[in-house]
Amino acid sequence: MMFRTMLLLLVALLLSQCDDGPLVEREIGYKGKARANPYLAFERYVQEHHQEDVKTQATWPELDYTTSMVIFTAEQLESRFSIDQVDEWVRDGGHAVILLDRANLYQHDWALGSADPKLSEPLTSWADEMSVKVESGASEQTYSKAQIRRSVYQVDLRSQVSLKDAQQVSRPLISLERGDGTVTWVADAGLLRNRWIDQKQHIEVIDNILYWRRDGDIVFLRGVGISFFGLLWQKAWMPLIGLAVVVAAWLLRHFPRFGPMQSVSREDEIRAYDHHLEMIGDFHWRLDRGASLLEPLRAEAQELCYHWQVKHDRLDDRLFDVMASRAEIPVERVERAMTDPHPRDNLIFTRIVADLQLIRKAFA
Repeated sequence: MMFRTMLLLLVALLLSQCDDGPLVEREIGYKGKARANPYLAFERYVQEHHQEDVKTQATWPELDYTTSMVIFTAEQLESRFSIDQVDEWVRDGGHAVILLDRANLYQHDWALGSADPKLSEPLTSWADEMSVKVESGASEQTYSKAQIRRSVYQVDLRSQVSLKDAQQVSRPLISLERGDGTVTWVADAGLLRNRWIDQKQHIEVIDNILYWRRDGDIVFLRGVGISFFGLLWQKAWMPLIGLAVVVAAWLLRHFPRFGPMQSVSREDEIRAYDHHLEMIGDFHWRLDRGASLLEPLRAEAQELCYHWQVKHDRLDDRLFDVMASRAEIPVERVERAMTDPHPRDNLIFTRIVADLQLIRKAFA
């Protein structure tokens, strides 16, 4: 019994000397919805404090009066057409927020550095119109202050995109009026992302951005932006339907039809010579509007005129002026006879042939 008691005391003594060691805390990132959506905190903040739902869309939004603010990434504004649409909507009172660096969904908040976004030429040109200089590939800059109009805020932002105002001063955020609306350029999208949205005065900056907008929907454009076929159907559905009808009619006419063979009427009578000429002329007219018939006449007229210029030592004279002088017709008719590639009707074609015959006879 004594041995058993001593053994228990020894085990208790050993356990009392055990130490768990220092507690190390390591960030591994978010889980669940916050990991899939790096702007989840921003969306919930707007919903709770501004009583507005942020509509996240993967396709191009309806830029009309019902939409008050749209948040874009730089990669979504690559074409001049899309930028012109946004610019027109902004001038009518919309608010466009352009996120330049660390804006894509696939970028991890705990990854080092940024993704070095590629800025399109139409986007930088649009910024130049507002006296804003936007350049990618610059060395990473850190910002501790941000100014929106007259308000100055403490921030903790960094970006590899250089954003400069009209005075060539680097700034993390530039918000300016354009027409009746507003365009806000944000160098670092970390301002809205889950990990940094609660840093310093980021929330106050977001409140200021949301203040400069009219009543309406707030849209966060996620994904690739414009779908080409969706945009084509949205903007040109009537021509597309007309084209589909034309194609269907053409296919119906040219597809082989199954049924009894139609008897071919055979004409054994001998056609007159002028009828053959008429058919040949009609063929060439349908082929290239008689261009193949005019080319030999033009080449012969040009060659005869050249020989006449050499013979009379007048090579310095203008070709069409010489032809007009010899044929006694206006220079305009000579130019049309020698250069018109495709006469638009048979009457003009006949006049061109007659003028070429006059030019040919003048040098024969």
